[in-house]
Amino acid sequence: MAFRLEFLRLWDARVDFGGKTQLLREYGLPHCTVRRWVVARDAGEFERSMLTASQRSRNSVNNQDRAELARLRQENAALQAKVKQAEAAQEILGKAFEILDGIAKTSTETGPAIPLSAMSAEEYSSWLKRLNLF
Repeated sequence: MAFRLEFLRLWDARVDFGGKTQLLREYGLPHCTVRRWVVARDAGEFERSMLTASQRSRNSVNNQDRAELARLRQENAALQAKVKQAEAAQEILGKAFEILDGIAKTSTETGPAIPLSAMSAEEYSSWLKRLNLF
């Protein structure tokens, strides 16, 4: 069934003059066989026959397991992306906490309160070192 579906995909892709005839020769198939496959595909018989075959197959549980595995893999990938995003947010919050903690410690220190914009480069550098931010 997989071969038929793949062959019909190639068949539909051939639109150039003589392309379909060349495809028939490559695979050694008669035109009437391919015509039957096209009619069956268009009528939806391929899907019905694949479903029937998978239901009566000994591997029908495996097919269901494969479908669930594919779904779980997608879910796992989505959850991994969420975990990465949460870890990044946690790291940002940790850094923000350190900055706020440093600001709180310096606000309780007694000393001249100079606005950052009024500090010289040396004063700003020493202020960063005092806060362990540099």
